[in-house]
Amino acid sequence: MGGGVGFAAGVASDAGGRIADWYTEPVEDEWSEDWSDEDWSEGEWEGSGTRADPWFFDGYTVAGEEWEVLLDPPYEATAEILAHSDVNVAPPEGTEYWIVPVTATYYGPSSQVSAWGAIDVGFVGDDDVHVDGQCGAVPDALVGTGLVGTDDTVSGNVCVAVPAGAPGLWTLSLEGYEPWYLTADDPLAS
Repeated sequence: MGGGVGFAAGVASDAGGRIADWYTEPVEDEWSEDWSDEDWSEGEWEGSGTRADPWFFDGYTVAGEEWEVLLDPPYEATAEILAHSDVNVAPPEGTEYWIVPVTATYYGPSSQVSAWGAIDVGFVGDDDVHVDGQCGAVPDALVGTGLVGTDDTVSGNVCVAVPAGAPGLWTLSLEGYEPWYLTADDPLAS
C-alpha cells in the first residue's frame, strides 16, 4: 500500500507546479453577446431538415425526445434483397429496393420499446408521392433488433421500395412526429 501512496504523491508533486501555473494564468477569452448562427458553421452546407432545406446524409445525427438516430447514405439494393432470401420477390414494376442503414440510441425511460416501432424511414418523390413500403426479408434488419432499454444502441437496415430513378427526398420520423427530410444528393456538388 505504501508504494501506491508514494507513487500518487510523486505524480501529484511533479505535476502540481505545472497545474498551478496553468490554472493561474490570465485567460484571454473575449466574450460577446453579439453572435449569430450565421457566424457558426461546421461546414459549407448543413440544411435545416425541412423539405425546402433538407439535411445531407453526411453523418448528421437527428435527435428527438427519446431517440438519437444516424442514417447512413441509402443505396440501391434490389439484388442484395433478392439474394438474401428465397421468399423475397422482385419489387413492383418501376420500383427498386433501397436500403438505409440506421443506428439508433434510445434515451427514454421505458424498456418496452423497439427501434422498428419508433423509427420510420420513407421516401417522398418530387411528385409528392410518399412511399415507405416494405421489401420482404432484409439483411441485418432493424426490425430484428428487439426491445431496447435506456441508453441502448441498435443498428440495422431499413428497406424502402422507391420509384426507379425518381428524384426526391428521404424522410425520417421518430415516434410518429412530423418527418425530417434528407437528401442523398451532395448539395455542394452542383
